[in-house]
Amino acid sequence: MGFSVHLNVQLKFYNLPKLKPFAVRMISNFNHLSGAHVSIKSISDSLTVHLLSTYYRAHYNMPFEYPDLKDIQQHYHHTFEITRKVVVPFEKYIHQPLSDDEIALIAIYFGGAIREQKTSPSTQNEVLVVCSSGIGTSRLLLQQLESRYRGIHFSSPMNVLQYENSDLDNVQLVISTIKLQARRDIPITTVSAFPSSLEWKIIDNAIIKAGLATSDTLKIFNVDTLLDIVSNYAMIRNPMGLKLALNDYLNQLTQEPLLANSQENLSELIKLLPSEHVGFLTHQKSWKQAVRASLSPLLEDYSIEKNYVDQIINLTETNGPYMVIGSGVMLAHAAPRDGVNSLGATFFLLDHPLPVINDQKMVRLIIGLAPIDYEKHLSFISDLMKQLQQKDWLTNLYKLNSKNDLFKYLYKNI
Repeated sequence: MGFSVHLNVQLKFYNLPKLKPFAVRMISNFNHLSGAHVSIKSISDSLTVHLLSTYYRAHYNMPFEYPDLKDIQQHYHHTFEITRKVVVPFEKYIHQPLSDDEIALIAIYFGGAIREQKTSPSTQNEVLVVCSSGIGTSRLLLQQLESRYRGIHFSSPMNVLQYENSDLDNVQLVISTIKLQARRDIPITTVSAFPSSLEWKIIDNAIIKAGLATSDTLKIFNVDTLLDIVSNYAMIRNPMGLKLALNDYLNQLTQEPLLANSQENLSELIKLLPSEHVGFLTHQKSWKQAVRASLSPLLEDYSIEKNYVDQIINLTETNGPYMVIGSGVMLAHAAPRDGVNSLGATFFLLDHPLPVINDQKMVRLIIGLAPIDYEKHLSFISDLMKQLQQKDWLTNLYKLNSKNDLFKYLYKNI
């Protein structure tokens, strides 16, 4: 009640209209950089009053020390760093930079607003799936996890900001495509969006160690293990068809919802790839240049804005080459709010592999994805996963050298 009275007095008698635009701009920029949906109305007044006290502390050289600064910087690193960026206009206004202690105080406003938006907590033990944006690579990983580990509850993909500001109730394990700071001693397993055999073993061990399954139950319901057993005694002419059939059978046994989309949607991949969105890129000098070139058709037809491509590059530089999902394939994507106007995709082969971020990974195929929301592109992701799981699909793809052959190959094999 006292704060409410204080707020009304401040808004009425202190020249706060000069500071409120900075608060509104901070919230807007925070949403843009993070992909969050913090309501301007919900915190703009309180943040404005806070900026007033910040202004006077800076004006009269009264440094503030936040006792839990290291904890904020460590466990809420993403929130803190985004806040550091959005306060720049205010710093210019007061003609001096804000200390980390002051930035931590402002970061708390954003973290609190995100926590208020959370959905009802899960009543069962679950595994969190985390990615930078919670869109493409994490969806690929989620589909494979749910298909491989039936009976284990996996969350819908979270982005880093949601992970940092979630209470993590009932969470037993976090599986992520990017490096994360551990919270509440919950184990984190970092793997690629398309895990290798070694990474699957790492995930198996993490699930067993978290008490979510035993080695015996994993063997029973692991479709890939069944395929390995069958292949030792018989030739499998259609591995993907057999895998889908086994998935259907196990689905009937466990009465769990079937993860993968049905075969009636197998053409979804090609639906988003008109001929002008498919082709070859030659003489590309860097992965950045190749990403821009591969997404240019989406710019030309106004499916995306220029800042969407900039955000893809920024995410890769910040979090590493997590969008390179294996075997030279890069799923270039960001969040819908980063500049997507309509759902679209592109598919471009490079004439030679290019290193991404200091030779950490090599890319030969760039698949650009522009998701208009968090759902409509899921069929595309599902179909893409089915193709990548076929042993010879990429091998034969990389042998092609003309656009006509490439387009025929996509239609023939989808």
